[in-house]
Amino acid sequence: MGSVRFGRGLLVLACLAAVLAGVPSGTPPLHRSAGTAPATVRIMPLGASSTVGVGSPETAGYRGPLQELLARDGLSVDLVGSQRDGPDSVPDRDHEGHNGITLEQMRPRVAQWVRSARPDVVLLHNGTNDLLQGASPAEAAERLEGVLAEIARVSDAHVVVAGVWAPLPGDGRDREEFERLSAVTVAGFWERGHPMRFVDATDLLTPAGLADGLHPNARGYRRIAEMWEREILDVLAHRPGVSRPAGS
Repeated sequence: MGSVRFGRGLLVLACLAAVLAGVPSGTPPLHRSAGTAPATVRIMPLGASSTVGVGSPETAGYRGPLQELLARDGLSVDLVGSQRDGPDSVPDRDHEGHNGITLEQMRPRVAQWVRSARPDVVLLHNGTNDLLQGASPAEAAERLEGVLAEIARVSDAHVVVAGVWAPLPGDGRDREEFERLSAVTVAGFWERGHPMRFVDATDLLTPAGLADGLHPNARGYRRIAEMWEREILDVLAHRPGVSRPAGS
């Protein structure tokens, strides 16, 4: 009888099952029904135009490449959200991206979106429009805190918050300060027991990865998808409360 070999995907799924079964009492787990680990991880892409995929509609932004990467990993995922668009080549086109939305506009709506979609993992990218419309870094970070509070009120989903990945007009100080304050904000939720983490995306894109100076192109979205892939696998590989959120 030949030896049994476990591929990377099976190891990921086994690790996910172990994580969900072994979360210590009092620590927020991934969303699950009737106490069983989900065979499919529900992922909500949440944000503005870069979540929709402006700049590379042929790949649905990062959503197409992300599905390819997670399928390669052997992970079964279901993208969730009230919006649906993208080419037929992208197998799952659900998301919660809204062109032009700010954190301020998202706050009164996000609880209903999350409650309806029941995600296990939320991929949140926002704040760019707030800064472009004149909000100070402190104001934008306060708005981020409000959005995260609304998510935490209705869901125990893991929230991965990505910083602003687009270059903004000016000397970059507002973007850098917003990144710093965002990391502090997310770390505060983590310390209060909410499974949230921040990933600094300041150096993620180069000019070659931009379609119009603001939105990524297909190359840029591939880089973003690789970032999300790393974060998702890390979320699934560590028990909440053991790993520290990036940027803290």
